[in-house]
Amino acid sequence: MKTILRKTITTLFKAIWGFIRKALGSRGHGLLRDLIEVVEENAKVFITYHSRPMDSASVCTKRDDVRNQKRLAIIIQGPIVCKNDFTLETVRIYKEHYSNALIILSTWEDENSDAVKRFEELDVSVILNKKPDYSGISNINFQIVSAGSGIRKAQELGVEYALKTRTDQRIYAPNVADYLSNIVEVFPVSRGYERQRKRIVGVSLNTFKYRMYGLSDMMIYGYIDDMLLYWNAVLDQRKFSDEETQKASTSLRNFALWRVCEVYLSTEFLLKVGRKLEWTLKDSWEAFADHFCIIDREQLDLFWPKYNRFEYRWLGYTEKINSEEMNFREWLNIYNNLGNKNIRENILD
Repeated sequence: MKTILRKTITTLFKAIWGFIRKALGSRGHGLLRDLIEVVEENAKVFITYHSRPMDSASVCTKRDDVRNQKRLAIIIQGPIVCKNDFTLETVRIYKEHYSNALIILSTWEDENSDAVKRFEELDVSVILNKKPDYSGISNINFQIVSAGSGIRKAQELGVEYALKTRTDQRIYAPNVADYLSNIVEVFPVSRGYERQRKRIVGVSLNTFKYRMYGLSDMMIYGYIDDMLLYWNAVLDQRKFSDEETQKASTSLRNFALWRVCEVYLSTEFLLKVGRKLEWTLKDSWEAFADHFCIIDREQLDLFWPKYNRFEYRWLGYTEKINSEEMNFREWLNIYNNLGNKNIRENILD
């Protein structure tokens, strides 16, 4: 029934969209604006929207020509997204925007061979990983395996820096390689942690200000030795009872102490570089100030169509701290002026 309803709605929308294009031009933004204004008037909100090209041929932005550039590998990990050739078109965009970078697709041995061949024809280094026996919470072990093998391949190829991304995400912005390289030069890693060479750069998307040590694992950039240290994590073989899982959802503190997914990866890294974790909000923010840098998703024009199409998934205008992301603004305030903040530790409870 749901399938029939979905097909009916899709067919109806295509018919309406065809009418819009004929009546108002090739894009139909005029009518869309009118519809949005009706919603705004009734809901008492302002609505914005943004469209991105599906195919690489329609992305005409150009990168700057630079004399010197750090040797970079882009690791795209996860299952190939074949719908709309999403992963393949992403690679084609990267080939234009990062012409000097090595591109590595780290996926699974059960992928369709014809699909894999299309990447190899683009001179992409393809790794076909064996899936781990236990996926872990939220497939964390799948990510450790695919990201880790990609980073190791990048080291073998002699790169200086690595950018770990996902097969279901796409960076549209040009000049990102220079931007990330400049970030780690402008903000050197804090002294006292000799095992970490450079600062690890993460993205605001799913990095939450009040999730202790919770650096988002979606996109991570860093010096190759640091990236190896970060992604050479032991597979998380823990299994939790319903009671343990329920307890983790009762507070922000308990969720962090559950130590799964992003928190597991970042705390493993912090322990390896010699940081003693105090499991306080203050220490978490200090860890972000000392070891990481958070850049805005918008600076990358990062697109992630999974789950929904909200341009700003977590941005809201009510006091909802559990979904407040840490962006560059918040990170810089912590980095430069943490001592001026009155930190409310009880907010985690």
